[in-house]
Amino acid sequence: MKKLPILLILILSIFSWGFGASLAVPGKEAKINFEKRSNLVVFTQLNLYPNIETIGVAVTGTGLPKKADLLYRQSGESVWRSGHALVRIDDGRLMGSLFGLSPLTSYDVKVLDGTVEISGTITTQANDLSFTPTAVIHVNDDAPSGGDGSIFAPFRTIQEGVNKAVPGAQVLVADGIYREMVTFPASGTANNWIQVKAEGSGAILDGSETLTGNAWTQYEGKTRVWQRNIGAQLGYLARDGNRFYNYDSLSMLFSSTGHGNTSMTEGWYLDPNTFILYIRSSDDPSNHTWQVPRQLHAFDVNSRDWIWIEGFEMRYYNRCGVCTLNASHLVVRKNKIHNMQLGVYFNWTGNENQGNDTRVEYNEIYDPAVNEWPWKAVKGSSMEGTAIVVRGRTGAIVRNNDIHNFFNGIYTGSSGALENSALAFDADIYNNYIHQISDDALEPEGACINHRFRNNTIDSAFVGVSLAPITMGPVWILRSTITNYTGMAVKWDRDSDGIVFIYHNTAWTNAGNVDAVFLISPVYNAVMRNNIFSSTAYSINAVPSGSSGHDWNYDNWYTTRTADVNHFKWANILYSSVTKFCTASGLECNGYEVAPGLTNPASGDFTLLLSSLNIDKGIVIPGINDQFSGKAPAVGAFERAVDPPPMVISIVRADATPIGAAEVKFTVTFSESVSGVDAADFLIVTSPAIVGTSITSVIPETVTTYRVGVNTGFGDGTLRLDLMDNDSIADMVNNPLGGVGAGNGNFTSGDLYAIEKTIPTVANIALVEPHINGADILHFSVIFSKDVSGVDAGDFGLFTNGGILNATISEVSGAGAVYNVSVNTGTGDGTLRLDLLDNDSIVDT
Repeated sequence: MKKLPILLILILSIFSWGFGASLAVPGKEAKINFEKRSNLVVFTQLNLYPNIETIGVAVTGTGLPKKADLLYRQSGESVWRSGHALVRIDDGRLMGSLFGLSPLTSYDVKVLDGTVEISGTITTQANDLSFTPTAVIHVNDDAPSGGDGSIFAPFRTIQEGVNKAVPGAQVLVADGIYREMVTFPASGTANNWIQVKAEGSGAILDGSETLTGNAWTQYEGKTRVWQRNIGAQLGYLARDGNRFYNYDSLSMLFSSTGHGNTSMTEGWYLDPNTFILYIRSSDDPSNHTWQVPRQLHAFDVNSRDWIWIEGFEMRYYNRCGVCTLNASHLVVRKNKIHNMQLGVYFNWTGNENQGNDTRVEYNEIYDPAVNEWPWKAVKGSSMEGTAIVVRGRTGAIVRNNDIHNFFNGIYTGSSGALENSALAFDADIYNNYIHQISDDALEPEGACINHRFRNNTIDSAFVGVSLAPITMGPVWILRSTITNYTGMAVKWDRDSDGIVFIYHNTAWTNAGNVDAVFLISPVYNAVMRNNIFSSTAYSINAVPSGSSGHDWNYDNWYTTRTADVNHFKWANILYSSVTKFCTASGLECNGYEVAPGLTNPASGDFTLLLSSLNIDKGIVIPGINDQFSGKAPAVGAFERAVDPPPMVISIVRADATPIGAAEVKFTVTFSESVSGVDAADFLIVTSPAIVGTSITSVIPETVTTYRVGVNTGFGDGTLRLDLMDNDSIADMVNNPLGGVGAGNGNFTSGDLYAIEKTIPTVANIALVEPHINGADILHFSVIFSKDVSGVDAGDFGLFTNGGILNATISEVSGAGAVYNVSVNTGTGDGTLRLDLLDNDSIVDT
């Protein structure tokens, strides 16, 4: 993660023939190559915004064309590659993105219009952030008050730990329930976060008070209505862990009328003046447990920077899990956030140095059972929540999150600042799993400049993507699946006229009477290529007239509609085929209507059958699908042959064997770069005598290799590390390990360690030959419990009695577990015994 603004700014204001100059940028060196060959087009500034696998590109100048060529290469390479062309947006800039890049890699970028060019160099961000704390502050809710944050005297609350934290500190929170709202009095510094991290898997921030028992009074004259005074405002209520419906008014509660005049038989209403909570319930509320939030947010980050929050469960807050305002360089990862109005909310109202550079990754966010209520009962009401809201300034990465049972999934932009080009600028939204959504799974709204929605998996949403409106763009919808949608796959509204690129998506549903693409108002300036749209009603439903500026072509439209022969509605006129639609609209003149040939859509496999007509059917889009196989790109989200799923190549020992160490390490190598690798993906296989093993660490070494530490437990035997595929590991385009389906990426044939922890002992010392009186030499056999080394004369002692003098050990021979010791008996009569005296020189092998 770079310190933001994460961009390279190349400014050129001298207009001359063949000018070249060097410009120093903090932390970077860049060279400008500028040629002015026209009196009309002048490039004056190039901004590059690096993410992990993408780079946002912006050019300012005068006389800018509607489009410009974009070229790129890894630094040091000689061959330039073509990216997707830049487009001019309403604020006058040229804007675009580079895709499919490698993390932490330097790239040269060049923008051309004829002979006019500007270029620069930038490095992409690391795939995984690294942070080593300089101090650890301990928190434990079971600790007595008055602690100092040490491991021996931890603080009792998270807030105490955060109050003490300085840049580079980690606040390490033990398992327990913490009923508090955490604020940050200080910021971290560049790459020295203040990290608040759960130590285990059971650190819970709970913003609620639990109500149980006979605390309710039945409302006089009303059946099924109860009340009690809770003494404070309330924005959320849960019953038995599930969200309870909030009526708009007390009279609507009395009449069982939800928002939009829907029938809602249960719910609550709070009188804002008396704080009396009214409940309509089908049974006595004392039969249930009620979660009444008393806190607003779990974490509140206001004008603070370099904050890292990881590993918590957050539940039952009035507003949100992580709420931020004008905060930069934030990491929110691996949390479980549920039962609140907003999961994660980034907001910006400040200056250009605030609200930048955020990562939201590997979180689970949900709010049951809002998705089970009628859509009209929630839409436009106080119940309309969103899992993630991106409304910062510049640079957001939202990836690998599991979002479900929410009204809306991911929202980017602002409905209250539709033309603000600085708001939520350059966002990367990818590899998220968004399902069971009541309304919009993806909802960009406003300027939304360079919002890249790619490789997302959307299932069981009312609307897959809502564009209502986009005022500038470009917005990119790439390589995503939108399946089992119940309203529409793509929706436009509110005269959206910003540039939208929709490439290589697969939309499919078998829900009854559902359109694929729906235009509520006239909309403009969208490009669609190489998509599959499979629906049960109209392929395109556009009642209003006046839409223009679109370029839709080479898409597969398929509907099972049987009400009549018509498949398309454009400007409220029906068309029975894509050919007739083309004739009337000028759109989809190379589009086609065939069954898409999906492998098993009813079971969730939306890859293409080998017989699918969508294989080799698409057109090449530079910078988007260059790496196709066969004669042409495949249509839809999946390239049939070009992208095999990742596999495990090997799991090998990283230490010597046999070994008696408490921990051993394995190197796990994948066939390509993957993410989502953690301890839950591995199984330790041991012989029965070994017990108590565990995974201690999973650390990426390269983009394809991981080092896995294993606690060897107790006992002797063999130990092997297996990988058990649960589809949590995926490559950079979200292909799961081994393909879709658990178990098909298992690896069970890795190296074994021989674990030997039993210490060697002496099993027996005995004479080799029968006792012979007067013998000058005696031979003893020394047998150990296991193979050893380091055995020599210094390990033995001779013990005599009687008159024996000058007896000595003359020779030690042998190997493994059996050794022979020769003893010179000396002079005199008596008895002689050979003993082994342990001096730690003998060790097992």
